[in-house]
Amino acid sequence: MKKKGRGWTILGLVLFIIGAIAPVAVMGGIMSREFSLPVIGSFVEQKSQEDTTKKGQEEDSSKYEGTEGGGAAEQAKEEQGDAQETEVETGSPVSGGLFPEQESEVPASTTPEPAPPGTPVRTFYELTGSPPTAPGLAMKHRVFKEEPEKIVYLTIDDGPSENTGPILDILEREGVKATFFVIGTQVERYPDLLKRAYEQGNAIGNHTYSHNYSEIYQSPEVYLENIKKNEELIYGLIGIRPKIIRTPGGTQTHFSVSYFNAVDAEDYLVYDWNVVTGDATAPLVPVETLIDNVKQQVPGKNRVILLMHDAPGKWTSVQALPEIISFLKKEGYEFGIITPEVAPILFPGGFYQ
Repeated sequence: MKKKGRGWTILGLVLFIIGAIAPVAVMGGIMSREFSLPVIGSFVEQKSQEDTTKKGQEEDSSKYEGTEGGGAAEQAKEEQGDAQETEVETGSPVSGGLFPEQESEVPASTTPEPAPPGTPVRTFYELTGSPPTAPGLAMKHRVFKEEPEKIVYLTIDDGPSENTGPILDILEREGVKATFFVIGTQVERYPDLLKRAYEQGNAIGNHTYSHNYSEIYQSPEVYLENIKKNEELIYGLIGIRPKIIRTPGGTQTHFSVSYFNAVDAEDYLVYDWNVVTGDATAPLVPVETLIDNVKQQVPGKNRVILLMHDAPGKWTSVQALPEIISFLKKEGYEFGIITPEVAPILFPGGFYQ
């Protein structure tokens, strides 16, 4: 009986010890789980953010689908990739970020080398910024801004003149901005109109000082002298040095690879056009003809650089402008001004010479 009682005593002691230890173990497990919850929560939150970011990137790419030209979605992805590569090279933040120790110095810009013989000819800028290509051509890569689906750049050449004031009145009334490619000799006659056009929010471009074909097309060097003379005049009046230029008569038959290289080396961008009012075909073209010319040429173009003139005597151009603006608005175009962040439209001829 004594042994039996001792056994029960030992059993009771063991049960007592187990009963004392168990709550401590349970509480330790609970506390351990509580301390681990924030870690799990952070992981879930991070995963959710990554999924949201990925979904947003997919939506950004999908918005390009259905735009003019085949493969627009693929082009948009390439543009995004190019932009990210550029940002990484310059050490700027990109999606996901760069750690400070990974940032690198901005690479020094270099003058492009002339393309070798046999280089395929491409006569236009890609919207990703890649320049035209041709044997001997040396043009820099550019960065162009994203544009609305339908955009028109209204460009007005050969002023300022007595017609510029009425045109500015129309633009202000219609809530539209334009780009004025001005001639130096005309700027000297109407400096106040240049100032008004600029102060009204329009863009100012360089259309050479003299607009004299026999003078400016003697050589690229003479051409640049004429451009820079006009640039100094513009700078003295409104304090800017336009980097956008339009060459008299357009680049077709006037420009060659050497001219393109010369203006690009000075960081100028030259702009041709793809729609015209036709107001340069005669001293005075009827209003109806100017309007019809635009209506016939615009369909099928999502990106328009429209050429008209405010030269002396072009009063029918002034009269046609309100109807032209109204037509373009009805067609769903937004109006923009040309800056160096706008991809040029160029005629092909100069790249083959």
